[in-house]
Amino acid sequence: MNWYKTAQQFELPFSEKVEGIEQQEPKHQYTTRFGNGIPEALSGLIAEARKCDNWEEFEKDFIVQKKHGTYWHITDNPNFFIDPQKGPRDMSSMAYDHSISKGKLMITSHLDNWAANYPSRKYVAQIDMSMVPRDQYWQSNRGFGNEFWVENPTAARVIRVVPKLTAYAIDKRLHSMLPQSREELIDFWYKAQEL
Repeated sequence: MNWYKTAQQFELPFSEKVEGIEQQEPKHQYTTRFGNGIPEALSGLIAEARKCDNWEEFEKDFIVQKKHGTYWHITDNPNFFIDPQKGPRDMSSMAYDHSISKGKLMITSHLDNWAANYPSRKYVAQIDMSMVPRDQYWQSNRGFGNEFWVENPTAARVIRVVPKLTAYAIDKRLHSMLPQSREELIDFWYKAQEL
């Protein structure tokens, strides 16, 4: 998505006056595909929007941090759970220390970017991050692509563990439901605040 690069100075328009109707300044006037409500499948993105104090934080989280509300952890364990005694190991070629970071978690919001690095892992856990504070996870720079370091995953929970191909199908469907323009993202933000 590069729609945000050309719309940095975008401002919300105000509605025109209609005779005989008391006027209130609307929060926004866009009618997008979220006009009739937000699909339940995007509840993770609703949670991301509600964690932010303002629109600018949400825009930055969505565009820069890629906090899109659906998160995955690739595993070889069909019964994966978040174990505070385990944690990620930095296996990138740049790492000097391959020790385990006990009690931490690595996740991604774009399965394709991450899965190629773990071809032997056959399962994917979908992780609910809705109760994890905004400042407890951020983009990592290990070089695997769209990877989040979760500093404190105690409030995260495993929604389900599925075979990799099933996870790809779910991820693709959910990404197709995300806001596809800045206007849609603005509309989504306001609707999420009303819930």
